[in-house]
Amino acid sequence: MIFDTHCHLYDEKYVEGPLEAVKTCIENGVSLLMIPGDNVENSKKALELANHFNEVYCAVGIHPEEVDSIELTKGIEELKILARNNKVKAIGEIGIDRYWNKEEAVIAKQVEYFIAQIELANKLHLPVIIHDREAHGLTLDILKKHTPKYGGVLHCFSGSVEFMNEIISLGLYIGLDGPVTWKNAKEPKEIARNVPLDRLVVETDSPYMTPAPNRGKINYPHYVKFVIEEIAKITEKVSREIEEVTYENGRKLFNI
Repeated sequence: MIFDTHCHLYDEKYVEGPLEAVKTCIENGVSLLMIPGDNVENSKKALELANHFNEVYCAVGIHPEEVDSIELTKGIEELKILARNNKVKAIGEIGIDRYWNKEEAVIAKQVEYFIAQIELANKLHLPVIIHDREAHGLTLDILKKHTPKYGGVLHCFSGSVEFMNEIISLGLYIGLDGPVTWKNAKEPKEIARNVPLDRLVVETDSPYMTPAPNRGKINYPHYVKFVIEEIAKITEKVSREIEEVTYENGRKLFNI
């Protein structure tokens, strides 16, 4: 059984519409899906999809690139209301992104929203889904000072083995996706080789991060099978073992 622990199936890139996109991946062997929100409106869309399918769960959150989409206090209240639904299994996608904008004022606002949403997750007894792009040191510092009490995952992990060990020591999971299949992506392959299997989940970040052999095309959750196959190859295990352990890890992470 396969669990794609991170996919944005409400994205407009799915021209067939989100309902058909979900049906397609279920028909192609995906047993469970986690759809995180990246702002309040998309969190609502994620919840709508989760309520429509038994196989779909969701997270609600404000992505670091979306911190200007809503005032913080109002945003937290909106997320709190959405999280009353039992299909909401995490707060996310939240975190820090220094790739697009490195201005101190922007990063400071991202930090404020990140901490507030970790605190919300702790109050609601939920795990967190963390976005960390070119901000490993700052992300780790925040997580050490404001540790998620109910776990979480560093989604689309892009750091070193040393950073991975620090994250795992905080009780968090490591999410691997399409880049582990890319020929010249050395760090994700090194992570796959070293991550404890009981701390690993697989994801697609659909419609982005498409794995080989479909790189360059729109990503779909059923392409997570290529991520599983590559991890199995790297770790010299059979794909079924990686599939099963990551499925159970995902269920444990999100209390499903």
